Amino acid sequence: MLNWLPTKREPEPDLESASPALLRRRAVATVIDLAVCYFVIETAILAVLMVAFTDFFVAPNSDAFALSIVGLVPIYLLYTFCFEWRYTRTPGKKRMGLLVVEADGSRLGLRTAAVRNIVRYVDWLPAGYAVGWLLARRSSTGKRLGDRLAGTLVVRPVTTADPLYTTERERYDVEDGSTKTTERQ
Repeated sequence: MLNWLPTKREPEPDLESASPALLRRRAVATVIDLAVCYFVIETAILAVLMVAFTDFFVAPNSDAFALSIVGLVPIYLLYTFCFEWRYTRTPGKKRMGLLVVEADGSRLGLRTAAVRNIVRYVDWLPAGYAVGWLLARRSSTGKRLGDRLAGTLVVRPVTTADPLYTTERERYDVEDGSTKTTERQ
């Protein structure tokens, strides 16, 4: 799990990778980040509150769970703001191979990170990121409303790793014009 934590070492963004095709990765990253917020951060807060307000938490018909879900929203927004501003990605985005950068590829500034994350409230309307998903789906670069207003992109990092599989076209050796012979193992 420690390799999910972002570091100050930022990979180079691939600006051409910004597209609606990343929406599934973004959704999984959001679920990961919400789980971290709820089960790690908010659980610690709730433990302290349970000690201070025991009667409320043990009362029959208590609204404690509903309040914990409502409390998750500002915690999640602060969490995403801090991680995206300091490290260009949250642990969920790092796990899914995503970065949040300004349109020119530079790291997020304080203002752009704040705008992007405050507008998340609108993107969540009417329920479950419906507005954000529709806008990102219609954008050629996959921008939700927060990305459009802040001038940010969600992209993949540039990778220098060799592909696991090659196509027939990629096997063509440009240097001598012959086809490479590769044997299957």
